[in-house]
Amino acid sequence: MALRTSFRARLSAATGVLVLTLALVSGCSTSSDDEGADMAVEPAADMAGSDGDGTDGGGEEGAAGMAEDGEAAAQVAQALPEGRMIARDASLTLAVDDVGPAAAQVRAAAVAADGWVVSEEVEPDAGPETYNGYAVLVVSVPSTSLDATLDNLGPVGRVTGSTMSSKDVTTQYTDTTARIETLEASITRLRGLMEDATGIDDIVALERELAQREADLDALKGVAEALETDVERSSITVTLHEVDPLAPVAEPEEASTGFLAGLDNGWRSFLGGVTFVLTALGALLPFAIVAALIAVPVLWWRRRRAARPA
Repeated sequence: MALRTSFRARLSAATGVLVLTLALVSGCSTSSDDEGADMAVEPAADMAGSDGDGTDGGGEEGAAGMAEDGEAAAQVAQALPEGRMIARDASLTLAVDDVGPAAAQVRAAAVAADGWVVSEEVEPDAGPETYNGYAVLVVSVPSTSLDATLDNLGPVGRVTGSTMSSKDVTTQYTDTTARIETLEASITRLRGLMEDATGIDDIVALERELAQREADLDALKGVAEALETDVERSSITVTLHEVDPLAPVAEPEEASTGFLAGLDNGWRSFLGGVTFVLTALGALLPFAIVAALIAVPVLWWRRRRAARPA
C-alpha cells in the first residue's frame, strides 16, 4: 500500500510539472507573437510618418535633384553629336541579259534617289551570241535612301551577290572636332601674341608657328568634312555581267546523307588518293630514270674493279 501511494504521488507530481512547463511555453510564445506584432506595427507607423514628412520637404528636395540631373543630362547631350554617326556602303552583283540597258537603269535609279554616278566602266559583249559583257558602276546616294535604292536596283537583273558594310565614326568625329576647337583657341592666342610682339625674331617665329597650326587646322577640318560626307552619303558598287537568258539557272545541290552517300564520298576520296599517288610517281619518274642512267654504270664499274685480282 505504501509503495502504491508513493508511486501515485510521484506520478501526480510529474504530471503537474509537465502541465506547468506546457503553460509556460505557450505563454512565452504568445508574448513573443505580441511583441513581434508590435514591432511590425511600429516600423510601419514610422514609415508612414516619414512618407508624410517627405511629402512636405523630401518631395521638394527629390524634385530639385531630378531637375538638376535633367539639366546635367541636357548639357551632356548638347556636348555630344546627335545620335550615332554611321557610314554605310553596299555592293550588288547582278546577272543581266544586256549590260547596256542595265547600266542605264542603274544610272536612272541613282538619279531618282538624288544621287549620281561616281565612276563607270562598261564592256559590251563581243557579238550577238556571245554573253561576255560586263559593267561596274559606283553610284553615290543619300544614306537615308540606301535601302530604297538597293530595292530599286534588284529588278534590273538577277541578284547573284550582295554585301553591306557599316562603320561607326562617332568617336573619330568627336575627337576631330575637339582637336579643331583646341587648334582654333591656340591660333587665337598666337594672333594676340603677334599683336603684342615687337622683335623681328619673335614675329617671324610666331608667324611660322601660326602657319603650321593653320595648316593642321585645315587638315582636321578636311577630315571632319569627309566624315560628315561619309555619313550623309553612301556608295553602291554595282557589278553587271551578262548571262544567256535561255541557259538554265544552276540550283545549289543539297548535301546528300546516308550509307550510299558515305560510300560515294569514300570512293571519291579513294580515287583522289590514287590519282595523287600516280601523279607523284609520274612527276618522279624522269628523275628516277636519270638517276638510274648515272648510278648503273658507276655500280658496274665499282663491282668490276672489286673483282680484279690484286
